[in-house]
Amino acid sequence: MLGTIADLRLDSPSVSILIIEDEVRYLDSTRLLLAPYVDEIVTAMSGHQALGMLEARGFDIVLLDLGLPDMSGHDVMAQVRRQWPETSVIVVSGDTSIESAIRALRLGAYDYLRKPYEPEELIKIVRNTTQKLHLHNENRHFQQMLQHSEYLHRLLVNNSPDIIYTLDPQGRFTFVNESAQRILGADAASLIGHHYDEIVHAQDREQARHTVNERRTGERATQNFELRFKLWPDASGQPGQDGAVTVELNAMGLYRTTANGKREFIGSYGVARDISERKRAEETITFQAYHDLLTGLPNRALFRDRVGQAIAQARRSGQKLAVLFLDLDHFKMVNDTLGHLIGDELLQAVSQRLRACMRETDTLARIGGDEFLVLLPQVQSRHNTEALARKIVAALKAPFMIEDHELFVSLSIGAALYPDDGDGIETLIKHADIAMYHAKDRGRNGYCLYADELKDSFSGQLDIRTGLRRALERGEFEVHYQPQVNIETGHIVGMEALVRWQHPEKGLIPPGEFIAIAEDSGLIGPISDWVLQTVCQQAHVWQRMGLPPITLAVNLSARQLERPDFVEYFSQSLNAYRLDGRQVEIEITESTLMRDIEGCIQKLKKLSELGVEVSIDDFGTGYSSLSYLQKLPIHTLKIDRSFIHDLEPNPHGPSIVNGIAAMAKSMRLNLIAEGVESEAQLDFLKTVGCDAYQGYLFSRPVDSRQATLLLERQCH
Repeated sequence: MLGTIADLRLDSPSVSILIIEDEVRYLDSTRLLLAPYVDEIVTAMSGHQALGMLEARGFDIVLLDLGLPDMSGHDVMAQVRRQWPETSVIVVSGDTSIESAIRALRLGAYDYLRKPYEPEELIKIVRNTTQKLHLHNENRHFQQMLQHSEYLHRLLVNNSPDIIYTLDPQGRFTFVNESAQRILGADAASLIGHHYDEIVHAQDREQARHTVNERRTGERATQNFELRFKLWPDASGQPGQDGAVTVELNAMGLYRTTANGKREFIGSYGVARDISERKRAEETITFQAYHDLLTGLPNRALFRDRVGQAIAQARRSGQKLAVLFLDLDHFKMVNDTLGHLIGDELLQAVSQRLRACMRETDTLARIGGDEFLVLLPQVQSRHNTEALARKIVAALKAPFMIEDHELFVSLSIGAALYPDDGDGIETLIKHADIAMYHAKDRGRNGYCLYADELKDSFSGQLDIRTGLRRALERGEFEVHYQPQVNIETGHIVGMEALVRWQHPEKGLIPPGEFIAIAEDSGLIGPISDWVLQTVCQQAHVWQRMGLPPITLAVNLSARQLERPDFVEYFSQSLNAYRLDGRQVEIEITESTLMRDIEGCIQKLKKLSELGVEVSIDDFGTGYSSLSYLQKLPIHTLKIDRSFIHDLEPNPHGPSIVNGIAAMAKSMRLNLIAEGVESEAQLDFLKTVGCDAYQGYLFSRPVDSRQATLLLERQCH
């Protein structure tokens, strides 16, 4: 794009620009950007300095940053408008508020450019401003000659960028300048004798009744009044495509003094300036303030406004309404594996499919990331809300095709009803959010309606989230070890390290109650790092005690594996306790691998070169695929406990385990079974060639002291 800047060279001569900016970086870059295209650039770093420069001499253009150190940029604009009205002000600001932008436009800003901006945008704006100045200078020149020639006066009027007109006392045009052709598509001569109503938009005629044909003069006359003029029919007799333009009208009454000294009204004089571009800019700024720019959906601010209106209406009519909180399941995986561009396109496609599920009166809003809110006004019962939730879940079952990628998306939905579950905006959204988290806890891809008992459960989750941070600081975590036993010899060949939380009030908390919350809160990384350090230390202790050599298996979290320095960190942990790579085994789930399969392959290969063995945990419950298994440097498959549990009551259980065993054998991998609780299960595992097992049949997970006793007992 920068290659086209030379094409935008400013042609107007003798253009002086004053840049008012307090950030040196922007000041220098702007000066360098405009230097080849204008004659003179002067800079100021404060409002008072700039006003002093303007007092000393005039400038054609002012580039103004609203955030000045000594005074408001809007105050600078107001003073420029009062004292130097011919100076064009271009606002270049990092202020993103809609009120600031609209106020600047109403104070007479020629244009409003947000930081950061593209260089060619600024060049184009300055070029347009220069062309305007050139036209203005020509008009001023004509004004100086006006006293010499009526012809020059008419030429000046006709070259004005504004519509200039006069009306007779009945409101019929007696004069219209040639700008009517440019702005309305109406030949000036064709308007003469026509009533002004014919160019006023039908919905604005009542407002125009005492403004276009103004009778008042002085301060009471019409000033800066906005209304719409409709476009004149073209040669075919059809209205123009745009329909109407918005103008800013200034008008006054015309009078003459009669022979007897009385003032006689002879018509109206008016100037109408086309402000359609300014109105469109204001509409764009307003839209951006209340809508999500990626999907075009309402944002949180607009959603809250609509919920407030719906609550007021429901309160008057005695009706119900529902607020739904929607959260896409595992959307982060799409961004991490395919990139944010694919993720953005998927969000747009999901938004369209969600909108198709709803009524015209419903509101779908995106409030950030992969979260949406839905307002359902005039809901008859909870059953209606459940029906829409089911409809949404069903609508997302079909895959999305995004740039040759077939993507499947599910979401979790929570709902709260007015007035049953709350009578205020924040309460309804909060309760819908709580219900959504319970839908996730149930397994995702579903919905949940709020009930009071959910709040207590959610409060418990918040307590756990807060307590986890304290637990790390206070050393409340423990590592327990579950033996892995050789099926043939009955000897312990390894231990799986499992984290436990020794809560000071609730006692020993199993991982199932806090691991998911740790993952959501980002604490799983530091917890997993602590487990790795503790396991390495324990392996070093057993090594010094001369106990039988075994392998300690550590579960890796996705956050650990995503760290760029993870291989180096793992290697340093082994070296710190003088451990051989074969003493610590890595267990990783299939779902963790699929977050970044190529990155995982590279890191696991480097660890394998250190002698570290890799085990696939919970095998068979994720995205099992021979194609990726063959790429990974894995040594062991662990059969998930659910398949072992199903061996006896489920006739299909043995066939699943047989299939996993055959796969492990064909790939020359070790096979370990989890959750073995009976001799019958163990006997079956022997028949399929399973190498080792762990489970309550031999031992529950035990603390380090009891694990040491088990290893010492094996020595005797």
